[in-house]
Amino acid sequence: MYDGGLSLTPAIASILSQDGYLDIARHGQKLRELYRAESLNFSPRKLSPFALAVFCGNVDLVAETFSYGLAPALTSAETPFRFGYATLAVLGSQRLSDLPGSIRHIDVLRFLFEKGLPVDHEDIMGFTALHHATVAPNASEEVTRWLLHHGADVNHRNRFGEISLLGCMQLDLVAIIGILLDNGVDLDIPDADGVTARDHFVYCGPRVIAVVARAIRTRAGVVSPPRSVKCCDTCAVVGVRLKVCGCCKVARYCSRDCQASAWSVHKSACTAFSPSTTVTVQPFYEPCGRTVPVADYTRRVFGYPVPDALFSERQTRTSRSPRSFKKGPKVLVVKVQVPPSFEERLGDILVYTKRRSFACTIRRQDDSVEYDRLSAAVRTNGLLGVKAYLMAELESRNKLVVKITDVLAEQPW
Repeated sequence: MYDGGLSLTPAIASILSQDGYLDIARHGQKLRELYRAESLNFSPRKLSPFALAVFCGNVDLVAETFSYGLAPALTSAETPFRFGYATLAVLGSQRLSDLPGSIRHIDVLRFLFEKGLPVDHEDIMGFTALHHATVAPNASEEVTRWLLHHGADVNHRNRFGEISLLGCMQLDLVAIIGILLDNGVDLDIPDADGVTARDHFVYCGPRVIAVVARAIRTRAGVVSPPRSVKCCDTCAVVGVRLKVCGCCKVARYCSRDCQASAWSVHKSACTAFSPSTTVTVQPFYEPCGRTVPVADYTRRVFGYPVPDALFSERQTRTSRSPRSFKKGPKVLVVKVQVPPSFEERLGDILVYTKRRSFACTIRRQDDSVEYDRLSAAVRTNGLLGVKAYLMAELESRNKLVVKITDVLAEQPW
């Protein structure tokens, strides 16, 4: 009777009838598409009165239902998709924004958990409330933390063998990714097609790469590269203006006192810009260059939401150089991307800053020796041998000095 507007179509039922995890060969991708299409028919008005109260976050009505002994068994589910009540509260928190007397989904969850509501009830896709809470464009950090606090399994696998972290990475939800990492999510659990988060994160864009790479190093007890976090290198204070070491241009401090106290340790790693630590190249301002991350194009192709801002003029505009050098060389953090290995000696190297206030290409024909040194540094020490974040000084429009001995941590851009 209370189907929520959903139906278990024969096509969905047929695929789900298979045992075990569903990979591509067993029509897993087809099932995703069918599930997504049918989910568009979801109608909260076609839920039971109790489920509707849960969905709307009406904790008073939920409590009143219990007081009259009319509440259903909390281990039960509704709709042909078998949504549990924790899932319905999560779905409501994501869809409702202004409903007088309601929108108290955390209070509803608190009340129901005290009454014995199971936190990891699976729907027909093996999704739990945590999966629904995290793998959604409008995922809530508060709801995610609340579910984990009440014992949600951070490593639960759905019918595709996926943990929720994989979906978060596809959606570029770095705040949610951080919460899952902080709660011990396993990076090595494979989905049905053998994909793990550890293998896949490097293809999910710079924001995801930065947060996951930092967590991997922390778990392994490995010292992070410079600039892993935007903070003072001595006292770790954040949110203040930082000054850069005048010699290496890498270390950052919030005050002279912090710089002085760090010198005894920093001096052994502090290397100046010199012919042995840098390459000097000539920027070429290609009029048709674009700098939108490949990961964002991929997300758009596969139907994942990508903010239009990522495809704005600022992100895709052609190469650019600062207009004035009256105050001397420009100290920059640059992202250096080398061409694919099969074009190693043919393609141009792309160089740009976070805000694209400077963007250019480096051509091998302009200086093959320095081109090869820069390319070798990135291929040897950069991420996947393709890109690296480096310090640089733009001395003039036609002279860029890049420091290749200090590879910075992955940056979220």
